Amino acid sequence: MVKAHIQTKDLNLWFGKKHVLQDVSISVYDKKITALIGPSGCGKSTLLRSFNRMNDLIPEAKITGKVMLSDQDIYASKNDISTIRSQVGMVFQRPNPFPKSIYKNVAFGLEIRGEKKSIINEVVEKSLKSAWLWDEVKDRLNDSAFSLSGGQQQRLCIARALANDPEIILFDEPTSALDPQSTAKIEELCIELRNQVTILIVTHNIAQAGRISDYTAFMYLGELMEFGETKKVFTVPENKKTEAYLNGVFG
Repeated sequence: MVKAHIQTKDLNLWFGKKHVLQDVSISVYDKKITALIGPSGCGKSTLLRSFNRMNDLIPEAKITGKVMLSDQDIYASKNDISTIRSQVGMVFQRPNPFPKSIYKNVAFGLEIRGEKKSIINEVVEKSLKSAWLWDEVKDRLNDSAFSLSGGQQQRLCIARALANDPEIILFDEPTSALDPQSTAKIEELCIELRNQVTILIVTHNIAQAGRISDYTAFMYLGELMEFGETKKVFTVPENKKTEAYLNGVFG
């Protein structure tokens, strides 16, 4: 039986008076890739950001319901937000390396925690290898992260997330700003990383969801309309709106 790693229960979210997420209950399974698809403005990214409390940064945000990481409610007042964000890493739409060296980008969280230099060196190398970047940068770790190409910068951001030893990584349209070659590499990397971490990815690219995900969730106007194994959702969707979206009737 597939184990739920993180799940929402009757999750509702408002930005001011706007009801953005409506009674969303979804399970994201351990060591699987789950894709969130749906038209622009349907709440995909908002739901994604609920999993590591990024919506807390928006003053008018109000949340009800639960988000359970294993057996803990991440919105319980006793929980430390920084700990949650190290457990649930995030990679954004556009590469956002820090204005530091390649090495310092990956080492950032470890240095803040006061880890020993030897441990940091080890984790930096391991994380860059896991992000398929080590062979490309091992001789220029002290160069600026901005010297890397867009695809390399995105893999650097993935390495930075991996350095914190997360249980889950959230991807918010990670390839939308990349060329086809870089996109293919990120997709292959996600499939490889599934052996290490649970992955939840928001994508507007339906074909991408079909290629890399094990499970797909279709959202429409803040509601979760359908969720299931990707093959089933793509071939025999249960919801008429899911079928219409997959066939390009709207997007």
